[in-house]
Amino acid sequence: MFKFEDVTLVTLPNEVLRKKSDNVPLPLTKEDDLLIQKMMFHVQNSQEKDTKFQPAVGVAAVQYGILKNIFYILVKDENENIIFDDALVNPKMKGHSDSKAALGEGEGCLSVDQNILHQEGYVPRYSRVIIEAYSYKEKKIKTFDVINYVAIVMQHEYDHLQGKLFIDHIDKKEPWHLPKNTEVLE
Repeated sequence: MFKFEDVTLVTLPNEVLRKKSDNVPLPLTKEDDLLIQKMMFHVQNSQEKDTKFQPAVGVAAVQYGILKNIFYILVKDENENIIFDDALVNPKMKGHSDSKAALGEGEGCLSVDQNILHQEGYVPRYSRVIIEAYSYKEKKIKTFDVINYVAIVMQHEYDHLQGKLFIDHIDKKEPWHLPKNTEVLE
């Protein structure tokens, strides 16, 4: 249905990435349904061996220049078993842990080119988050209670909808300084 050419990403310094996204009316319009299908195609294809896309586990609508509160995540384990696979519409953060986690190698982003400065370092995030959203797969509003890697990915995508990027969380003076109460996930 979609092709490689159908996916055009917005990257820094495009200011749309710094804008807050808007809620989407439910039930979904045909346009919003197609947008989610494109997001799914993009991320799913990015995880295939012969992909032309940069590998990804998630994408937010704003990364296509569309200010809608939608993101899609596909996380698999080392055996290709699906851990999380859904598009969240109009997500709201309902709660989070006190403890934090950060990826050992830091984070990356499809919208932040490799040549952007100050993108290496720990990105401390809550190790558990509770988000309420409309589930595209289940076609209903539900509560997502996720931990560790999926929680980090979900916060990364949620941040996009708030106009924030992972680089905003990195300590510019001490990028590899680990804050108290933060576990490193390898």
